[in-house]
Amino acid sequence: MTTVTADRHALRLVHIKPPAELTGEREQWIVDGLTRALPSLRMRELFALRRDMFRSAGLITVAVGADGGAVGALASRRDRLPSGAPLLHATTQFVAEGLRHTGVFRASWGAHFAALGHTADDLPLLVALKTYNPVVLCGMRAFTRIPGTSLYPDCTGAPQDGAHAERAARIAELLAPGHPFDPATGVISGIGIPTDLYPGLPRCRDAAVNAHFARATRPGDRVLCVFDVGTRAAAAALLRAFGAGTAPAPTGGAAR
Repeated sequence: MTTVTADRHALRLVHIKPPAELTGEREQWIVDGLTRALPSLRMRELFALRRDMFRSAGLITVAVGADGGAVGALASRRDRLPSGAPLLHATTQFVAEGLRHTGVFRASWGAHFAALGHTADDLPLLVALKTYNPVVLCGMRAFTRIPGTSLYPDCTGAPQDGAHAERAARIAELLAPGHPFDPATGVISGIGIPTDLYPGLPRCRDAAVNAHFARATRPGDRVLCVFDVGTRAAAAALLRAFGAGTAPAPTGGAAR
């Protein structure tokens, strides 16, 4: 297993590949760890209603603390649009409250990409996730510094790019069939359960993004974020930015 250091915290990253490796014991280990790691969120209520975020994933990367508990989890699966375009759907990402703004996010994604075996030649050029947290959108937007990439939705107040909005509508139908979707804001209505998972709307450092979420969402809504990698050259740059391929991937399955 690979050990990473994030803000003076030494963490291990381990992989679980559902369904074979996601035993009941391992799933409960993730649930219990994340519930302890995120005390301000109603995680116990969330996991009582939803385990599909793990069970439907193709890969789960778990950050393991010094005490052996799960302090972070990133899960994804590969989907495909009706057009045939491949899509990487991040079904969930959680990081312990005490480990935010550290290297856990970057290290988790780097190890995740490496474990998926993606190279710049086969990385899906679309990455999508649903969130109620403006910090997540800002984190994704940071990678639009790579030339050729883009992120939907635009939270500056300008109209959304028409082609991006149309594509987002198709992705929303794939990931959240039957739920109302507003392409002007990126909001999928009523998909988040429990509706009071968050004690209040989180805030990031960008006032425009905070305003977009405050204006467009209600508890229970989620914003669909679609990162368009654009080109294979940009895909190579993205993998380098996450450190994928520059260090050995974690080995083995779950910690327990």
